[in-house]
Amino acid sequence: MYNVVTVKFGTKYSADFVNKIYNDLVALTKAEFKFYCYTDDPSGIDPAINILKSPGRPTLKRVWNKLRLFDPALGLKGKTYFFDLDVKLVKDPLEDLDDWSKLALVESHWKVGKLYNRLSNYDVKINSSVMAWDASNEEMHEYWEHFNSGLRDYYLRKYAGIDRFIVHEDFEYNTIVHQYIQSWKYQRKVDYEPCVLTFEEIEVELDDLK
Repeated sequence: MYNVVTVKFGTKYSADFVNKIYNDLVALTKAEFKFYCYTDDPSGIDPAINILKSPGRPTLKRVWNKLRLFDPALGLKGKTYFFDLDVKLVKDPLEDLDDWSKLALVESHWKVGKLYNRLSNYDVKINSSVMAWDASNEEMHEYWEHFNSGLRDYYLRKYAGIDRFIVHEDFEYNTIVHQYIQSWKYQRKVDYEPCVLTFEEIEVELDDLK
């Protein structure tokens, strides 16, 4: 059994994006899963989807709401997958990772040249369009607890999003195998069939994901 979670805050993406991820997953996977959406507006979301409501302050904006998934107050337990709303599921994405002891993220293997993953560099070679972790592991709460400290406003000013926060605050993490994901922005052709297609900062309409 897996948890599958999406996050929808604000008006950039409609409930249709949430429903599409859910319906595509139903069509593609044989694994048992429970689907959640963490949102400030559940209107239009399929009744089969479980709504996660904010535990309260602090109020966050944009991509930072993804970090709230590691807040123990949300009550998630067990093996959990997160998908951004602007990804396209191509084949069954629910794989049993070899190691659930750490957070697993996408390695941006399409970034070449400069070593992005060193702490001395600002940009990073991971992205959080897909994440997987064991929500029953209390160590996963450290992502939220570290952020939601007296330095929260500093982190919000310093980092463009949670990817850079995770790397530059020196958290340990695993990366998902290259063949799992394809970047439509950088890889129009690949010699493998990915589970997930990510659009990475490209403005996406719902029709683009069909």
